[in-house]
Amino acid sequence: VGSVPSSSANGCCSICSKTNGCGAFTWTNYNGGTCWLKQSKGTGKASNGAISGVVQSSSSSSATCPSLENNVDYSGADVGSAQSANANGCCSICSNNNACGAFTWTSYNGGTCWLKSSKGSSKASSGSISSTVQKSTQPSTPTSPSSVDPATTQYSLSAFAIGDWGTTPYKGSCCSRSSTFNNYDINAEDVVASLMNTEAGNAAVKPKVIIGHGDNFYWTGINSLEGRDSRFATTFEEKFSGNNIKTIPWVNVLGNHDYGGASYVCNQGDNNARCANTAALLQGLDNKFKWQSEYTSPNDNRWNLDDHFYVHRIEDPATGVSIDIFNVDTNDADIHGAMQICCQCYGYSNGDSATCRNVGRGHQYCCGGDTAMFDACMGKFTQWGDDSRAQIAQKVKQSTATWKIVNSHYSPYNHYAEHNMKKWFDILRGSGVHVWLNGHTHGEKHDYSSSLGIHFIENGAGGGIQKESASGIPAYAAPFVQNKWTYGSNEYGFMSLQASKAWIKLQYHTADRSWQFGENFQSTKIGGVETKHCWYIPSDGGEGRRC
Repeated sequence: VGSVPSSSANGCCSICSKTNGCGAFTWTNYNGGTCWLKQSKGTGKASNGAISGVVQSSSSSSATCPSLENNVDYSGADVGSAQSANANGCCSICSNNNACGAFTWTSYNGGTCWLKSSKGSSKASSGSISSTVQKSTQPSTPTSPSSVDPATTQYSLSAFAIGDWGTTPYKGSCCSRSSTFNNYDINAEDVVASLMNTEAGNAAVKPKVIIGHGDNFYWTGINSLEGRDSRFATTFEEKFSGNNIKTIPWVNVLGNHDYGGASYVCNQGDNNARCANTAALLQGLDNKFKWQSEYTSPNDNRWNLDDHFYVHRIEDPATGVSIDIFNVDTNDADIHGAMQICCQCYGYSNGDSATCRNVGRGHQYCCGGDTAMFDACMGKFTQWGDDSRAQIAQKVKQSTATWKIVNSHYSPYNHYAEHNMKKWFDILRGSGVHVWLNGHTHGEKHDYSSSLGIHFIENGAGGGIQKESASGIPAYAAPFVQNKWTYGSNEYGFMSLQASKAWIKLQYHTADRSWQFGENFQSTKIGGVETKHCWYIPSDGGEGRRC
């Protein structure tokens, strides 16, 4: 009767019980974990790794849907979706979802209930059927954001997030971008890793994952299979080695520097080398991804990079709070994206950064002037970007998670030109996504779009490269996005997200004033964690408020 992502078989039981027509399930590890929902048990067969079960649903609370509205769509306030062959099934499904107070049914994918926290605004939509739901009994714990105090609610699920964190093994990415730098810059990745370990140890709810936004290995990603494990050991395993974080899973995407930055993509041994032809360049891009995605961490296999697009779910079984993390490949971005990677100007020009600012297709320092090679490379990133957009458009609608978060290297508006920004906004509008996390710009800020109902978080001061000012908002994005907070641009840090059924508590953490930075981390006096931004994000897509 349908399929939904779940990182474990345990989540399938709850999902099936809340899906009209579902009486059994089979879980497999497909696409990071998938529940295949069934009407009934049917026949069984041996299947390595598959887990199946029959669901015995308890009697559900009765509910009435007094005002079915034909050809009407309720806009916004999405809390999830479930499959149902007709609109009548949505009433029962909504009544068993504490966060649901209304729904819109469409014929999408054989019949889908789009569950809403409230009715919201209405618009004409041919074939859609909508209704509010009057429940016979109120849930024991209210989950509508308006009826729950975010300052006192129980947060039962947590994640950390960090971007642009993978420093070079030498003093390169910390310091070469500016003529001035200090000991904080030199030790930034170590400092942030220490802050994360301290915060994880102090937190009432331990993080289930660390969400990484890419640029994992400056300057040019992993250069060879032979050199991979030593590089991971030096700038990942040995950095994030605190007892409170060393076995927490990482959920990753790649950034432009992971694909080569602007240097040669191909390699000779562990050194970058000019690609012999187009086929070699395309293979080089695949290698850059493969060498990270196939890495096995000695610390509980904590490194995850399943595909260019994949969904990773975390959940708290005790409270039913869950987060689906939609990991997307956005390296087709217009700002410092595919064009710089494909040109490889730093390789062709021997590092002439001034010249590389004005190099494009056909230039001698862009694929050596080989336009066919450049076009093939750009086509590869376009393919990955289009696939991410197509998959998230489908998968986010199928998600039954309490919260939906996008993990990306780039912002859909700070790093995309207007026409490509609109592609993303068309997908995100009405999708139920709550938060978009990205890096690339080595700063920290929090924007909000009321028209999309999404909080956009720039989180790129993770310590892998020298900090900078946060992005502004382009004029073409200003009608859609407003800034809520921007950091002081003289520090490094990370974000944490704590989730309840009605709220996410978003926080930015950095070093407090008790730190004393030495020439190396061994001579640095470790201080405490200071939280400089805290915001309550509601599940209904609203603006929320400062903590």
